[in-house]
Parts: sequence; C-alpha cells; structure tokens
Amino acid sequence: MGNGSTSRAELSLRLRRRPSLLRVSGYFVGGFVALQIVFFLFLVVGQAVPDRPILTHLIHSINAGTYGPASTPDRMGGTSDAFTECVVVGTGLGSNPGESAFDRAVYMPRISNCARGVEDIRLLAAGGDPVNGDYYKYWAGYTIITRPVLALAGMDGVRIVAGAMLLGSLVLAFSQVARRTSKYAAIALMAPVLLATNIMSTPSTSFSQAISLSFIFLSTALVAWGAGGGRARLAGSTILGAALFCFVDLLTTPAIPWALASAVAAAVTYHRFGKLTGTVAAGVGVAVLWPLSFFLTWASRWVIAALFLGWNEVTTFVRGNVEYRTAGKETWLDTAFGAPTKANALYWLNHVPTSRLVLLAVLLLGAVTLLVAVRRGGVRRIGVAMVLALPVLVVPVWYEALSNHSQIHAFFTYRAVPVALGICLFACAIAMVERRRDAGTGRHEAVAPAEPQKESVS
Repeated sequence: MGNGSTSRAELSLRLRRRPSLLRVSGYFVGGFVALQIVFFLFLVVGQAVPDRPILTHLIHSINAGTYGPASTPDRMGGTSDAFTECVVVGTGLGSNPGESAFDRAVYMPRISNCARGVEDIRLLAAGGDPVNGDYYKYWAGYTIITRPVLALAGMDGVRIVAGAMLLGSLVLAFSQVARRTSKYAAIALMAPVLLATNIMSTPSTSFSQAISLSFIFLSTALVAWGAGGGRARLAGSTILGAALFCFVDLLTTPAIPWALASAVAAAVTYHRFGKLTGTVAAGVGVAVLWPLSFFLTWASRWVIAALFLGWNEVTTFVRGNVEYRTAGKETWLDTAFGAPTKANALYWLNHVPTSRLVLLAVLLLGAVTLLVAVRRGGVRRIGVAMVLALPVLVVPVWYEALSNHSQIHAFFTYRAVPVALGICLFACAIAMVERRRDAGTGRHEAVAPAEPQKESVS
C-alpha cells in the first residue's frame, strides 16, 4: 500500500516537473526572436569593418583578373557563379557619408554586379560618390565572413576560407549521419552530390556558393545530431539549421537542405527505434518545421528593415521580387507544368560528365541493397525504403513552385537532382542496415552489410 502511494506520488511529481507544451513553445519562440537579434548584430559587426582595405584588395583583384567575369566555365562541366561572387564582395560597400554601421546594416548598401562592379569599385576607391542600391531583401549574413576576410586577405583569402568551410561542413555532416545511422548509409547519401556535381570547384570559381553549401551541410549535421535526442532537441536543431542557412544564402538551393533535413531526421529515427509511425512523424515534422523556420527568418529581415525604412517601401520591394521569382516572365522560359524539373534534370545529364555513370550506379546499388534488405527482413523493407525516400518530393515541388528561379539558375539548382538520388540510395541503405533489438539488454545494435549472418528482426 505504501509502495503504491509512493509510486503515485513520484509519478505526480515527475509530471509536475515536466515542462508544459505552452512553456516549451515559449522557449522556442523566445529563442527564435533572440536568434534574429543576434543575426542583425552580426550584420552590424560586418558593417563596422572599414571599406578602404576592402577596396584596396578588390582593386588588386581587378588588376590581377580574379574579379569576375560572370558565366565562365568551371572546368567541371558547368558554369561558375562569379556573378554572385561580385554581388557578395560588393555587399556592404557604397555607404553614404556619416552613416553608422547600424544604419548600413538596416538597408545594406551594395554596388553593382560584375558588369559594372569594376567601375563602381574604382569610383569608390578614388573617393567618388557612392553608387549603391538597397539589398535588404536577403539577410546577407555572409558579410560577417566576407568583409573581415576581404579587408585582411582579399578575394583569394575568401576563397581559401570558403574552401575550408566547405570541407569542414562535409566532414561534420558525414560524421554525424554515419554515427547515428551507419557509414554505408552516410556514403550513399553524400556520394552522388560529390561525384556528380561541380561543388568541389565552388571555392575557386563561386565562393558564395561554397559558403551556402557549407551551411547546407551544417544544417544536415545539426538535424542528424538533433534526431539522436528527444523531440525538443530535434526541433531546436532543425530551426537553427534552417535559420543559419537563410542568414547566409542568396536563394540558391533551399530545396537541398530542406530535403536532406527531412530525410536524415526520418532515417535516424527509424534506425533508433525501428517504428514507421515515429519515423513518419519525425520526417513530416522536420519537413514542415525547416521551411517554416527558413521563411520566418527571411521575413524577420524584412520586418527589421520595415521598422526603419517604412512598411510600404519594404513590402512593395519584396512583393515584386517574390512575384518575379515564382512567375516572372522571360521570353525563353517554359511555363508548362514540369518544365523546371525537366530543365534541371536535363542540365545535369547534359553538362556533368559523370551524371550518367552516377545514375547507373545508384540504380544498381539501390536494387542490390533492396534485395539484401528483403532477404533480411522481408518485403516490408521495400515499404520502409519508400517511406524514407519520400523527402525527395521536396525537390520537384520546389522546382515547380519557383519556376522562374529554377530555370534561370539551372546551372546550380540542378544539384538537387543528384541530392535526390542520394536520398533514395540512403533510404535503401537504411532499410538494409538497420538496428535490431537485443533480447538480453534491450539495446539496439547495428547490423552491417558485411555480416549477413546477423539477421535483423523486424
């Protein structure tokens, strides 16, 4: 009797100590708002770097021929994004006399792209009137990296830093996914995008893309880490990863980190528990939460600008950009449904020399892993793989929703195609290499492909 009363009392105490849903939601909202404030303070810090040493290094790059030009071959089958490089190094330049770093962070001055950037840089270096435009439609969080490095080491220095960021984020993402699933699955996820895109050329030809890619892999690592804990940790890591990507990105390939986040969350959850119900909940939850955090972070930038520049001015500017990217008309664009997805798939197949080889390898390896999975756990494993592969739907949905953007920028948005293939192969690998419950300890143990004698218990 006493033991029963004690147990009920302990249970009641634990329930009272458990934070309520309202309190947890409050923590997330407060943390998200605080993150936006930190982001803006980062912009202010970046703008506190003086323009003069940046201009000196940019003049050197112009004279050396390493500033632009746009649309040059990247020597890996694709085209460099030097256009965006010129935009990035020019972001924050051209402020008006007497403005503080805070003022500049609000509206974010920016000189022209590669076509007129040389003229603007020379004019500013000579002490001429600033030639700038407002660039608050993006966070431009990359300026906390680019402006200090440009001032100290120039464009070549930025390329080195961007390369180090890309390498480090790749290692981090691979290690986190491998640790929480298996190294075979992590290889399956990463190999197609590494072997059948030009991302390894980006530090030297398109460093702005390398920075964005670094935060894509950072977001993936955060979600893998979060999925290894409770629901609150997964939600927090998803929100943080999406917000960080939005902070530094210039609307390059959001479909990639979105799809990767959902796929990794679902795979890690299934690998831990072997339950499809929880797997679907994790995958769908992240698939909803990631774009929500991404959009709200972006909207926060517009709200901050509107507080100082006026609501009507900001909304008019932003609305025009959104309408153009979703349904903007160009004479050569195909407005038919499916055209953006087709354009990106064809770009990949026609421009990346390893694309067909990787496609064939993915199909063959996918078939083999599914056969092994069925041998180990029955036909239900095919269903498991299909569920885990559902995040690939994010890619065509994004292509079709942003038809204009997806076709104009197919020379880098195509990377979502091999990423989708990697997710499919990743799903097959998870279905083959899953965890089984050890009857003696209740723990889960990994079943490696090299040990077929250890049959997995579904």
